[in-house]
Amino acid sequence: MSMQVGESNNNLMADINITPLVDVVLVLLIIFMVITPMLSSGMAVNLPKAGSATTVNDAGQHLVVSIRSDAAIFVDTKRSSVDKLIDDLNAEWRKEPNRALLIKGDRSLHWKQVHAVMDKVRENGMTTMLLAADKKPDGDN
Repeated sequence: MSMQVGESNNNLMADINITPLVDVVLVLLIIFMVITPMLSSGMAVNLPKAGSATTVNDAGQHLVVSIRSDAAIFVDTKRSSVDKLIDDLNAEWRKEPNRALLIKGDRSLHWKQVHAVMDKVRENGMTTMLLAADKKPDGDN
């Protein structure tokens, strides 16, 4: 309820109060700023640079196998090993079978460490894999 003090001239108040709108927009902005970094799936690794990389925003649509610099293997965010990899992949795949398999290997790894994981996956019938890489900035060789 509002009350106008002073002269009573029976005019309607035509001012729009945008303070609640600004409050809601700022809260939404803060929420999106906090949530956006959490949208990428898998573990965070320093990806190798590639000149021909295609930019794809990963927001959980891939089944991710991450291989960190210490050679630790993760299926999405669950720690695994080469021996348990297929069982862990199948368990995650059953939850949502329409996801593609994305391999994220740290740039400090030797190729043979990533290749061993890819071979294990391929031996068990998963022949289509995506490899994650950061796109080289223009001008880098």
